[in-house]
Amino acid sequence: MSSVRKAAVGTGYITLMNAIHLGIAFMFYMAIARILTPSEMGEVSLLFLVIAIFNTMTLLALNSAAIRFVSERFGMGKPEEASAAFWGSLKLMTIVAFPSFILVTATSPYLTRFMGGLDAPLVSMALSAGLVLNYTTILGGAFYGLFLYSLVAIQNTVYVGLGRFSAVALAKLGLGVYGVALGTLLGTIACLIYSILAIKGKLRRTRSNFPARQLLSYSAPIYLANIILLAQGWLDIAVLYRITADLAAVGVYYLVVSSTAILTVLPNSIASVLFPTMSYKVGESGTEGAKEILESTVHLSLLIIAPISLALAAVAPTALTIAYGAKYSVGSTVLAVAAFGVIPATMYTLLNSALQAAGHTRPVALAGAVSVLADLVMLMLAVPILSGAGAAMARVMTASAGFTVSYTAIRSRLRYRLSGGWRLLAYSGLTVMPLLFIDWTISLDVLIKGLLELAVFIFTAVILLKILKPFSERERSIIERVVPKNLKPIVRMILR
Repeated sequence: MSSVRKAAVGTGYITLMNAIHLGIAFMFYMAIARILTPSEMGEVSLLFLVIAIFNTMTLLALNSAAIRFVSERFGMGKPEEASAAFWGSLKLMTIVAFPSFILVTATSPYLTRFMGGLDAPLVSMALSAGLVLNYTTILGGAFYGLFLYSLVAIQNTVYVGLGRFSAVALAKLGLGVYGVALGTLLGTIACLIYSILAIKGKLRRTRSNFPARQLLSYSAPIYLANIILLAQGWLDIAVLYRITADLAAVGVYYLVVSSTAILTVLPNSIASVLFPTMSYKVGESGTEGAKEILESTVHLSLLIIAPISLALAAVAPTALTIAYGAKYSVGSTVLAVAAFGVIPATMYTLLNSALQAAGHTRPVALAGAVSVLADLVMLMLAVPILSGAGAAMARVMTASAGFTVSYTAIRSRLRYRLSGGWRLLAYSGLTVMPLLFIDWTISLDVLIKGLLELAVFIFTAVILLKILKPFSERERSIIERVVPKNLKPIVRMILR
């Protein structure tokens, strides 16, 4: 199977996984927002923050090393080295994560004094979930490196599906935030059990050892970038809480900003598949082959994500009222700004993945550092004046700064340049115009208005696809490979 074909099939699996994942997450937020108070939603955000901190700090980005060296060594025809890279990554992570878990759990009663809103049992459950996630993430890296995208999809669906649904059920039974914590932990354990069963017989232990220094040398800049990404994802919430001292306000902001995650289905899917595919291509034929894959994936992603992001920004009040109730419509400005920010964030994600695949990890760290600095400056300037909207503006600035640095690096190393800008602008801008007209001028029941806006968006997008024909022949071919067979005639009719 060719690299492009692998990328297309892989993107299909991972897009389906992410769509299910984010669909479940969206239903989780819709349900949990009606069970917990806004203040308790603030506690949930802190709970997930603890998991994210432990997972990021103790994983050492060794899952990225597993993806890179497993896929690359198989591309070079060296399966034993690929296996050694996986087991070496797992061993290094354990050496760091397990003692860290014991130490932090033992000191959690003291740590909670500095974390208002979470007690020791909640922190302990969060840490346990973070530890289990470390192992599932390394195993997931091996699946990516082996191009076993279907296993990645099942792995993540088990975690998200069981974790989120059990969290809602336990919270509904009266456990509140404790139910969310316990449900999340159950999801991670189920995911680990499945992952262990799925990896059997695929990467057997070998007598040879993969050099730990090589694993760490590759993962260290990505580890720094992951720490920076952690700051990018949570710094706005921390600053907002610091300035407002209002856990309920933080809960509303967290819920609203989390809604934009649904827009990341496609770019995150493509980035996940782009990494091992480009690594394989680099090992097989050098950077020229990798550049070809990057050109198609970036252009395709932008043509899909830009109009959708702008459409959500245009109908933010309607979308929030339908999803979470009228009390959350106050966050419509935040949603509009955050939805617009998905466009530069998409580019940042894809270019970072390409740089990692080509082995240029230092620019990844540099882009992250610059983006966090831009984030911090914007937060300090905007949040005191604009509150949540200012924090959302900082997110846009973060993504834009990171994209600028990544694009500069990839232009010099792969000689890649963005193209087709006028078609993208025309297609995205014209698609969103009717939605702005409806939102500003027509008063209807919120559900009817939402359905009308959705129908108008789909109709306008299809008509413009026929007129502007923004997709190249190669991109149309990739789309047709990804969609299910029963939808291919419709897709061909729209794109051709």
